Amino acid sequence: MTGPYLNDKGYEVPDNKILAVPHSFGAETFVDEVITPLKGVPKRDWFDPHAYYCLPLTVGNQYGFVINSLLDVEISWTDGKDDAVVKNLNEDNLHKQTIKSGFGSGIVTVQNRFALKTPPGINIMTIQPPNMYIPGCVALTGVIECDNIRRDFTFNFKVTTPDTTIVINKGDPLGAFIPIPRYFVDKFEVENASHYFGPEVLYNEISESDNLSKERNTTDKEKTHQSGRRYFNGEHTDRSKYPDHQKRVK
Repeated sequence: MTGPYLNDKGYEVPDNKILAVPHSFGAETFVDEVITPLKGVPKRDWFDPHAYYCLPLTVGNQYGFVINSLLDVEISWTDGKDDAVVKNLNEDNLHKQTIKSGFGSGIVTVQNRFALKTPPGINIMTIQPPNMYIPGCVALTGVIECDNIRRDFTFNFKVTTPDTTIVINKGDPLGAFIPIPRYFVDKFEVENASHYFGPEVLYNEISESDNLSKERNTTDKEKTHQSGRRYFNGEHTDRSKYPDHQKRVK
């Protein structure tokens, strides 16, 4: 094998970077038009003010990167294993991105003009854009070894509502992705806590949960948006602080 290639020894992608590699020499990636980082974007246009009192939602809103549509298209699908029908309403950006029928079953494929390369040991997981949606379709989840693969990959979404015309406008969120360490998720299992801890520890955990539930149903109801903001402030009912608490995505 000839080289060097990205992530060969001495040519590793820098930590905490995801690099866009163009399809051909001298070509533009248009990556700044296609990809929007969600860090620092806590708001959603459909949220009411109460939603912003939920820290898990506002943090979740800022995780990952969105893939934007650069095209205006209409999509329809009859049902079953049939292909979706994609109609381009303009062709101005077809040199930057292609949206077309994918693998049957109402799947639509988004082809961009670049590949993504991650540092060694880091996968990319494609996801639904956090708390964003286009009615009638959903992004497909995939996990790609972008440190290893030497070509691009497509983003895909599935039409979920047959016999309906789905309108996608330029700027709409078609999909998203987050970087995850390889094998990190694989290591986790779900078991009962009683297999590992005795009655005293479990009693304390359950009692604290009960205390929080009582606050939520009594004193919290008198506060702004009926929120005591315990979780937001990273504190327990005895006012002791969480040892590590994230309020913002930095």
